[in-house]
Amino acid sequence: MARRPSLNISDWLDRSGYVTLFAFIGGAVIAAIVVLLVIFLRDGGDDGEPQVVAPTSTSVEATARSPVAITATPPAPTPTASASFQTPDDAVAAFVQDELGGVFIGACPPVAPSGRQLEGICSIELYRSAELATFNIGPFGSEALGEAVVLPDADGAWSLAFFEFPAPDARITLGGNAMVFQAEDCLNFRNAPSTTADVLWCQLDGTSATVEGGPVEADGQTWWQLEGLGWASASFLAPLE
Repeated sequence: MARRPSLNISDWLDRSGYVTLFAFIGGAVIAAIVVLLVIFLRDGGDDGEPQVVAPTSTSVEATARSPVAITATPPAPTPTASASFQTPDDAVAAFVQDELGGVFIGACPPVAPSGRQLEGICSIELYRSAELATFNIGPFGSEALGEAVVLPDADGAWSLAFFEFPAPDARITLGGNAMVFQAEDCLNFRNAPSTTADVLWCQLDGTSATVEGGPVEADGQTWWQLEGLGWASASFLAPLE
């Protein structure tokens, strides 16, 4: 009697048809897994993630110069020079001569005139309006000595207050004093350390107070809280001894 062949794994693998079948099934399984992974990843990328939107840029300069009425201004440091003049430029010229003992040569030119070496003190206008003018003052070709804040009185005559630049290594510290500096016209103080917080008022350069809060990093700025004023950007504050 003829013996039946046994059906074992080796017999199946020896047959090319079955090998082809297994290869097809394996390929189909791998393809299905790849499709499922693609679908999963596509759906998962939107799982609670916020949509990327270009942020609205708010520069410090724009914040400092927004048209907010000056509703209150605490006393600024005692002006170095105080007199009445018909124009802001006259006030600056008199201050340079009387207080700095120098020769005022007017507005600082971008470069010295050809063949000439300028000697004397000049000014760089930061801001000018009918109610306020601010200037940096110093020798031509050198760093400014400080900032002049020139204001008119009730009769329209101008007087000047001068605020020296702080030492390079000076730092604002909690419990120390700080003043508004180089804000051009005025600096917004807010009720919280954020560019979107409500503006309490806008204060002139030279306005000073004790630092009672900060530093806080928010909206790309460093913020300090000044007593009785609110929060303001450190970019327009300077330490005051």
